[in-house]
Amino acid sequence: MAQCPPCECPNGVPLWLGTYGDMVTLILTFFILLLSMATFDTQRIALALGSLDGSLAVLEKGSQTQINTPATIQATPIETEVEMDNVVNIFGSLITDYNEVNRVSNGPSVELEEAERGVILRIPEELLFESGSAVLSNPSGIAFLKRISLELVKLPKEVLVKAIGHTDNVPVSKNSIFADNLELSVMRGVNVADLIIAQGLTKERVLGGGEGEFSPIANNEIPSIRAKNRRVDLYVYSVGEDLSSIMGHLTTTQ
Repeated sequence: MAQCPPCECPNGVPLWLGTYGDMVTLILTFFILLLSMATFDTQRIALALGSLDGSLAVLEKGSQTQINTPATIQATPIETEVEMDNVVNIFGSLITDYNEVNRVSNGPSVELEEAERGVILRIPEELLFESGSAVLSNPSGIAFLKRISLELVKLPKEVLVKAIGHTDNVPVSKNSIFADNLELSVMRGVNVADLIIAQGLTKERVLGGGEGEFSPIANNEIPSIRAKNRRVDLYVYSVGEDLSSIMGHLTTTQ
């Protein structure tokens, strides 16, 4: 009986098959990676399927005689948000211009600082009042407040303002009409608030008050910087949005 000639085929799988298997494995790995990075909102998927079942008149389990009621889809309420980025830009520009004028006369500067849900305009005492007085007497400071007020009037009603007076820890003069620093600071804040209201901002959006010497921003024991505590802070804030995402754009104007 004749024998078959020996097979000359190489042992193992063909070379192309190994390359093909590697390619398929890489493609599978790629799609698994894409799937792992995908996110699924199960609630939205359930709502979509419920709506689809209702629209196509699909019967549950094939035994019921009524069409499934489409799942109710509630629209997400749209919150009214105030673009406080614009507020920061407007006030930053006004303060920069005002400080340039003051710098020529070596006067103090207004500062713009970030705060929870808004911004703070820190106005030094000498730009508004005489020492120990709550009467607005500096024409330059009054003009600045009026200019700020014109911008506040243009903003939506969700933007509110607090005018808060502050002092250092030096007691008021014995001849003063005010009992203490707290009373002086309150009257200063109220007078600034009244001026803003007089420019057209509604009373419901403005609050005046004071904190006396109890919220310092500088060391009261160092005379050279103690004057920074004598100020009125205009706190401009929104009740319609969270500002944590935009305050990174804010820089303090010196």
